Amino acid sequence: MLFFGVLSIFLLTASAEYCYSDIENACSPIPKNNGQIINCHAQYGAIESLQADLQAFVTANIETSFEFLLMSTHFGNYEAHRDGFKGLYRKLSDQSWADAIDLIKYITKRGGRMDLNQLPHFKKSAKDGKILELTEMNSLAKALDSEKQLANEALNIHAQALHHTKQDAAIAHYIEEHFTESLTDRVRDLAGYSNDLKNLLQDRDPSVSIFLFDEYLQKVL
Repeated sequence: MLFFGVLSIFLLTASAEYCYSDIENACSPIPKNNGQIINCHAQYGAIESLQADLQAFVTANIETSFEFLLMSTHFGNYEAHRDGFKGLYRKLSDQSWADAIDLIKYITKRGGRMDLNQLPHFKKSAKDGKILELTEMNSLAKALDSEKQLANEALNIHAQALHHTKQDAAIAHYIEEHFTESLTDRVRDLAGYSNDLKNLLQDRDPSVSIFLFDEYLQKVL
């Protein structure tokens, strides 16, 4: 009985070695499947099923990065001259860009490929196209909403990886380690900035409040 149990485990293991079978077929005297070794790749777990979601998360980070870069340029021009806000949004832009690059590397590491035509899962509102009309207060609110969207998307991918039929702990761990904590910090900071500036605007002259808050941002960034 024990012999048959060991034999069955061996046969299951052997049947799972698809790359080995491809190599055997390709190197046989009469190659099968035109000598292709289509199963010799780095894919395992649920990467094939979650690849589209990861690709969409990449493009979401890229779009968000360019939005923050445009906001940084807007507040850094000679008319606005808000170096604190300029630095804040440039930092957020760089972080989203770095996240996108790191995620592309992870997708390819797992045997996938990047498709930049995969659109983000969340939709932008019509107001998102009016970045150059944003005030300092409105810009913080928009930045907070954007980071929350990214944070929620990261949580969705994390949940799918854990509850997928092929439970991919590797993807869940990667998302948790590289995105959830970082995005939590960004959301918390932007929420704090929004509430602090709102309180300042109620207590004194708006122009003075914004000037002082911009000076504060320059010091903490």
